[in-house]
Amino acid sequence: MTATTTHSTTTHSAAKPLRLVVTAGAAVAFCILGDSLLYAVLPLAAPALGISLPLVGILLSANRLVRLGSNTWVGGIFERMGPRRPFIASCIVGLLSTVLYGVGWGFAVFLAARLLWGIAWSGLRQGGYQAVWAGDSGMKGRLMGLLWGLIRLGSACSVLFGGMLYDRYGYFPTMTIVILVTIVALPIAFSIRWPAEAVIGPAHLASEPNATTDWLARLQQLWAGWRAVLDAPHRRWLVGAGLIAYFLHSIVVSTLSLFLQQRLGEGGQFAGWTFGVATVAGLILTVRWLIDLGFGPGLGYLSDKLGQPQTAALLVCVQYAALLSAANLPPVGAVAGIILVFLCDGGMSIVLNAAASGIATETARPHQYVSIFTTSTDAGSAVGPLLAYTIGGVFGISTMYLVVGAVLVVVIWRYWRLAAAAS
Repeated sequence: MTATTTHSTTTHSAAKPLRLVVTAGAAVAFCILGDSLLYAVLPLAAPALGISLPLVGILLSANRLVRLGSNTWVGGIFERMGPRRPFIASCIVGLLSTVLYGVGWGFAVFLAARLLWGIAWSGLRQGGYQAVWAGDSGMKGRLMGLLWGLIRLGSACSVLFGGMLYDRYGYFPTMTIVILVTIVALPIAFSIRWPAEAVIGPAHLASEPNATTDWLARLQQLWAGWRAVLDAPHRRWLVGAGLIAYFLHSIVVSTLSLFLQQRLGEGGQFAGWTFGVATVAGLILTVRWLIDLGFGPGLGYLSDKLGQPQTAALLVCVQYAALLSAANLPPVGAVAGIILVFLCDGGMSIVLNAAASGIATETARPHQYVSIFTTSTDAGSAVGPLLAYTIGGVFGISTMYLVVGAVLVVVIWRYWRLAAAAS
């Protein structure tokens, strides 16, 4: 089925942009439960699962590494077929990956599950972008903030309740519950009616064959497409900003449990209550994900009014001050600093994704630019855990946070200046 066919079958009874984003975001939120929970419990459960700690970094990166290739071809599938069937298939693959987490058959099965989740996430995220495309240009920030807010609500519920369940009942009962809840994503995905406005692609795709045996020609076309959508400097620097921002995000999230274990011991006491490390990590990650829900639409609205480049520049300055606090203050102050880092991180994600969505619709190949941007963010996310569990152990986690944060300040400010010159 081509994009043209999809237009004719989805225009009738089309969902309004707000409803479409809410429904697509809800489906993704249920799918992401298993992936989010791993960040809180896998470093703690790894020995019992027969997985050494260095391999945890590989597992937390594998889903991002596979997306370096899957983003482009999944984007091409959406471009040709429209969003409905690829989005449903992505939900099914996402559920399968969570089921494999629950069987606990060692590193090889976990690795296969993480690779499957990476492919699923390429499709789920692409569907989210296409839902946002259904809105007007002046709503991109708000719709993107709403989308990510809903997705992170799923992540927040997973790490909060999952962390508590893990501390009380262990890994396998917790993952069984997560699998059962994830199933809810399927009926939601089947219920979505995608409007024509959510399907953006070049008109010539309708006449192109679905496959070609000339792989060299296809690679040449791909390279030409990349060059075409990256012809402006601010577009290239936005891609770089996404790379570094997600690299910083991934190292903070992937090392949080170990950071807390080093600072708090086996548990933490707050106001007379004692919590396990998984529970504390779950609470902090919950704050991170709820930030997207509570502040995401507002930050998206601010970026629509102030401009995405200006908002990103403001956020990165506040974030670096928070990193300095987390690195130098006593434990309670350090936790507060990390929460502020997460607040800025959530806003940065929304603002940069909204900027990429807006730039994409200005190019001749919107899917192409989205694929490039998301591949850059996935590259940053993939490298993060690998370095966090190797170089971070040598030079210190705090030092790594500060160095990467400084690089992000430089890149964001350069993007801001180039975007201002291009406008």
